[in-house]
Amino acid sequence: MCWIGLLKHKYEAFEKFKVFEALVENESDRKIKCLKSDRGGGLTSDEFFEFCEQHGIKRQFSTARTPQQNGVVERMNKTVQQMARAILDESGTPETFWGEAAFAAITILNQANVRVNNTQTPHELWYGKTPTIKYFKFFGSKCYIKMTDEKLGKFEPREDGGILLGYSSRSKGYKCYNKDLGKLLKVLML
Repeated sequence: MCWIGLLKHKYEAFEKFKVFEALVENESDRKIKCLKSDRGGGLTSDEFFEFCEQHGIKRQFSTARTPQQNGVVERMNKTVQQMARAILDESGTPETFWGEAAFAAITILNQANVRVNNTQTPHELWYGKTPTIKYFKFFGSKCYIKMTDEKLGKFEPREDGGILLGYSSRSKGYKCYNKDLGKLLKVLML
């Protein structure tokens, strides 16, 4: 399985890791035993070290300027970046939605990618059940978002135009950009 967390600032890494740790440990009924990383600024704070020490998480760092030591992560980062770039290029979606394209790439990799010498997707290996991908739609495609305002007039439009930007991680739904409101929304599937 692969997860992604987008940060505006490096100091947010610690809070993202705490959420990630809780998620992974709850879903797998296993504890994180070791955290391997580079010496990135957000990963070397004193409170991060204390947290790992309290939770029995061993810390291992790669040597400075040797990304090869983090080979698996570096290759996955490159794969996600290339997929996100291809998704944006193919859909003609503005580059400002690169984060949503990266989330869509992760969803595709986890639910549809079968690795060499394995007949199961990462989703199947993690959750023990076959994922459904029949709800996958083209990133950047035109969509219509049903308006829920009760005060609409009899002949007013019932939907806003939007752009499909991926899949909701919290429900069976899509992430859509509402062009009229200029907002990212989560829309339930019908």
